[in-house]
Amino acid sequence: MDLKALRYFVAAVEKGSITAAAESCFIAQPSISTAINKLEAELSVTLLTRHKKGVEVTPDGAELYSEAKSLLNHAQSIKSRFFDRREKHVATIHVGPTIAFSYLKELIVKLRHFSPNLQFKITDSEAGADIRLTIERNVADNEEFIPLWRDRYCLLVPNDHLLAHRDQILLTDLNLEPFIERSFCEHNQEFQHFLNLQKIELNTIAEVDNEEWAFSLVEMGLGMSIVPLHNTEDLNGRFAVWPLSKIEPLPDMHRMVGVALSFKNYSDPYYQQLVNHLKDTSTLIIK
Repeated sequence: MDLKALRYFVAAVEKGSITAAAESCFIAQPSISTAINKLEAELSVTLLTRHKKGVEVTPDGAELYSEAKSLLNHAQSIKSRFFDRREKHVATIHVGPTIAFSYLKELIVKLRHFSPNLQFKITDSEAGADIRLTIERNVADNEEFIPLWRDRYCLLVPNDHLLAHRDQILLTDLNLEPFIERSFCEHNQEFQHFLNLQKIELNTIAEVDNEEWAFSLVEMGLGMSIVPLHNTEDLNGRFAVWPLSKIEPLPDMHRMVGVALSFKNYSDPYYQQLVNHLKDTSTLIIK
């Protein structure tokens, strides 16, 4: 039985969809489907029930999931035991103020695929970082940028708000509505200029630093917010999500999120291998 196939199956169960599992494993969706199909053929059972919104684990699948999880953890502990005898490397990561925690989590998973023994240090200093998790427009001349996600800006509306259940939203509908502003948003000035031209005034009731705070305040029904998203599947209906392009006459807005890497470190063979790994496995996740 292939450990990689088991890992793909576990990811599909935990993520609830083949698409999300492929994103978390940084491979193409057909590879996940093929691996699970082979497992089902090998065991002569149905492990997952496929439907439009994702997958649901069967009783046989739940039993295999428990066993597979334990087996994969044991395999990783064996691998780590031998890696621990080798030279240890530390990656110092700086996370930009507008970057959500979920991006850091996905980056660390990606780096651990490169080297399970790699250790991490999170710093608030850009100057001392090996890797900067940031957006494309903040990359310096002495850095290379590897894009990992393409975010789409969306309006988040509390589920109990009338606009959450509309078939269409107009920009005028936002006038004087309670609004949660992301203080470090890259498009704040552009968006505010556009609102001024349209003579729309927002009732700002909170200023937050990142997406997690915006998510929570919108979910509590305190107001609406505009947030960049790369995956709406994980929001689990916490609020209504409207891409800006569906709000007349707002323009569609995007941003590129990825890692900025300093050219001065490229002389280090280990660092160069890490860079090549990020390039080779880079897949834009567009929602």
